[in-house]
Amino acid sequence: MTSKKIDPVALIRKEIESLESKVEKLRDRLMADAHKAIEKAKAQAERARDKLKAEQAKLGELQKKAKANMDSRVQKQMDRAHSAVDAAKELELDAKAVMIMAKNQLAELKGDYQKAKALAKAAQEAAKSFDAKAKATPKAAAKKAVAKKAPAKKAAVKKAPAKAAPAKKTPVKKAAAKAAAPKSS
Repeated sequence: MTSKKIDPVALIRKEIESLESKVEKLRDRLMADAHKAIEKAKAQAERARDKLKAEQAKLGELQKKAKANMDSRVQKQMDRAHSAVDAAKELELDAKAVMIMAKNQLAELKGDYQKAKALAKAAQEAAKSFDAKAKATPKAAAKKAVAKKAPAKKAAVKKAPAKAAPAKKTPVKKAAAKAAAPKSS
């Protein structure tokens, strides 16, 4: 049995070699797994990077579109505001022109009114004087007729003109009083 006796050092060496080969295999396998995991992570990171770039590009385009839309909306609103201001200015100018024309027309109407008033007053005075003359004319004609018939009586003629003069003045005083009455009112 001695020949079959196993050397403990050889056994330990064999055991160490076996363990070393197992460790080496395990290390190789772990390294391969680690390399695979690294490659997988790199691929995943690359895909994420590509996706991020695509999303950023989309975001950039959306921002550009939004800015363009917002700019166009703001521009449209500004254009509308400018046109409203221009329309208001035109309306103001039109209103000023109408006001100036109205003032001119009012001045013309005042002038026409003053002329018409003066003409009416003159016509009224002329009508009154005509009425006064018309009333006085028959009396004067009657007095002249009386005076022509009365030359035979010289004393009567002298009295008649004296009476005729106050009679003649009375209608004139009435006409003057009538003319003065509308002036005061």
